[in-house]
Amino acid sequence: MNRVLAILLVFVIPAVTQPDFARGITTTANHDLPRVSALHPRVFVRNDKSRIGKGLTVEQLRTRSHVPAYAPWRSDLTGDSPASAVERAARYLEEGRPAELEAVRQFLLDHSFSYATHDVEGFLAGGEMATAFDWIYPALSEADRASIMANIVKTADSSLEFMLHGEPDINHNYTYMALGSLGICGLVLKGEAEPYNRKAGEYLELTRQWIEGSGKILDTWKARQGAWAEGSHYTFHETLRNLVMLLQAYRSATDIDYFRRVERQYDGFLAMAGQFVVASTRPDLTFERIGDCSPNRTLPNLTVPLTLEALAAGLGDKSEAARLRSFSKEVCHAYGTRAVSPSFQWGMRIFWDPDASCSPSFRTYPLAMRQGSGTDERIVFRSGWEDDSTMITIVAGDHYTDHQHFDKGQFLIYHRGGLTVDGGAYDSLYVPNGHWTGYACRTLAHNCLLVYDPQESLPAGYSNDGGQVILRGLQHHGDWVTYRAHYKRERLDTGNVLAYDSDLKNGYSYVRCDLAGAYGEKVTDYERQYLYLPQADYLVVYDRVKTARPEFETRWLLHFQSQPRIDGVMPLVGMQTFPGARSISVQRNGQLQLENRSFHYDGILDVCTLLPEDGNITTVGGEGFEFFNAFEKVNYPVIRNANSAEPRESGTWRIEVTPSRAASEGRFLHALQIRHAGASPPAEVTLVKDMQRKLVGAHFRGSGENQVLLFSAHKKGGPVSLPVSYEVNSPAPARHLLVEMLSFERVRVEVNDRVLTGCKVGPTGVLTFHDQARGLRRITIKSVPRK
Repeated sequence: MNRVLAILLVFVIPAVTQPDFARGITTTANHDLPRVSALHPRVFVRNDKSRIGKGLTVEQLRTRSHVPAYAPWRSDLTGDSPASAVERAARYLEEGRPAELEAVRQFLLDHSFSYATHDVEGFLAGGEMATAFDWIYPALSEADRASIMANIVKTADSSLEFMLHGEPDINHNYTYMALGSLGICGLVLKGEAEPYNRKAGEYLELTRQWIEGSGKILDTWKARQGAWAEGSHYTFHETLRNLVMLLQAYRSATDIDYFRRVERQYDGFLAMAGQFVVASTRPDLTFERIGDCSPNRTLPNLTVPLTLEALAAGLGDKSEAARLRSFSKEVCHAYGTRAVSPSFQWGMRIFWDPDASCSPSFRTYPLAMRQGSGTDERIVFRSGWEDDSTMITIVAGDHYTDHQHFDKGQFLIYHRGGLTVDGGAYDSLYVPNGHWTGYACRTLAHNCLLVYDPQESLPAGYSNDGGQVILRGLQHHGDWVTYRAHYKRERLDTGNVLAYDSDLKNGYSYVRCDLAGAYGEKVTDYERQYLYLPQADYLVVYDRVKTARPEFETRWLLHFQSQPRIDGVMPLVGMQTFPGARSISVQRNGQLQLENRSFHYDGILDVCTLLPEDGNITTVGGEGFEFFNAFEKVNYPVIRNANSAEPRESGTWRIEVTPSRAASEGRFLHALQIRHAGASPPAEVTLVKDMQRKLVGAHFRGSGENQVLLFSAHKKGGPVSLPVSYEVNSPAPARHLLVEMLSFERVRVEVNDRVLTGCKVGPTGVLTFHDQARGLRRITIKSVPRK
């Protein structure tokens, strides 16, 4: 049986809906395909006479070609690629130049692509060739059309082969590249002479199954609430872009508007995906360095404004569309002529409208955002939306693809420069004991906890870094249901958020995470908590860990782009231990120069180690030690220096905090203060413990109101049992924040026996109150019996 016949048989199985778990494909009978416009062009731009679809017509596009605002989106083209063929076809559509027509015609006649020969460009090429063909279609002879369609089918069949037999994964970018091409090819070839109309039917049926099928794209993105975990390289430049453009192609060419369907039936995840783009962007207009990302993909330019404008053009929620347009406008202004690659500027001329509303601004998004709740768990805290605001990003969710790193619990701090960074570079995947396998993707390169079991079994080619379980070869989930069925037994359940709260009226944001699943059997319990005060720019990170054996060594890591000082001392290149040291201070230097914006880096991070009380601080860094595994005594340099170049921020220094004695139960408590050059000196920080050893926390003794932040000291965590008493001593009043209390409990708070009124624990176990006392005072908290 030949392959085409086999594919056709798949699509005509009668009556019963039946999941194919090997491929993640669901076959259904008698389901109508979308009604496709009979007129070309039809994808992204519509024939003026078409009564099907939504979006710009050819005449409207040609009118725009005379509007000065669009002139910047016609840069000089270089190179010969499927993407540039689309741009040339757009220029022909706008201006009718014979030279552009001939260049596109000849390219389409001369080229076909495949994944086997051209890597992922082979996936993308089919849709790009089909789009260019659609736009010059009326000017081609029948013979040229037949030859070009043969090349398009040859190219698209490479994507078809992958989608049928290449184990596509619902959470992986390859699926969206290949499927995006198949859908667009199907839309363009529909209605043509055989065999092309039949091929179009195959492509469109498979695309429909993957978009609409149970547990497929719409269900998966709804479940993940628009958040994605493949790092800025693939999430924004490949996965989201290809999804949005596929849905826009359907919107213009058919009677199906997936944007409206998503808003009505799938919780509006497309708007959430747009929010995720904005939330992942730092005040210096670069993306957070999370997961695999090369230096140029840390920048929200190249393709990102096109994606945002295409999203905004499809959204029915005008406020959400305006926020995305305002962010796109900010990026375009900052990056100038580099804002969009010349090969993708056609998208700006089609989807961007200079007169469309940009109000409300993206700056009206919340300062604290939890995205992908229960799945990706990306949490962002901000002090504001200004250039000199602070941004803290926390990674706490599940594992999906190899482009993620083993970094659950990772936190990044930006304030006038990256203060804590994601170490390493996106450098040659899967090379045994190479930079990526030995360092960049590993827990060692992140601001996480290490638990070193010298006997731990690791896959071949991976050294022991004391980090989280290495997950490889698990990108085989054809639908969300299969992923959820597998994720516990395949150890993909790596992180869970147990509590999240942001109360800016009371001036705090809080998150508590369970990260034990990321470490496998060597950890029996592990929780990490973050408590952030945006007005003061204080952050407290509290870790409670229990290891399977007391001899397993634990190390608490922070990575920096600049050299830190330890108790005021500049460390030596290599490894240097500072016994009993308590303070780490690092200042970021340098600048980022965009075409129309520049950002001066002078942020400062001051860190005080409060627990372990008898701990040591070790520095690792400098030339030859930038990517050093201290357990293996090996440095893992990058293969190509360009991969670690700015603005990747691959890190050159780190600190490791270790207890002086081995124990199965460990606690790490760190108080971090975020400021910049010329700001007031950091506050004094002291450890706070109650008399009954129920609480532990930090007291920030600044010039203004003091801040006291307390957690459960119990090895199992909260809720804290009451009554409890503790003392603080300072010449100024204090604000107290206690977490891990019993939710909704009414409590009686006494300050030196004076009762404070109206104290109640919030739904996430947070209690906050202000005392007006000065000097030494005792705080007592008692439960109030229910009536």
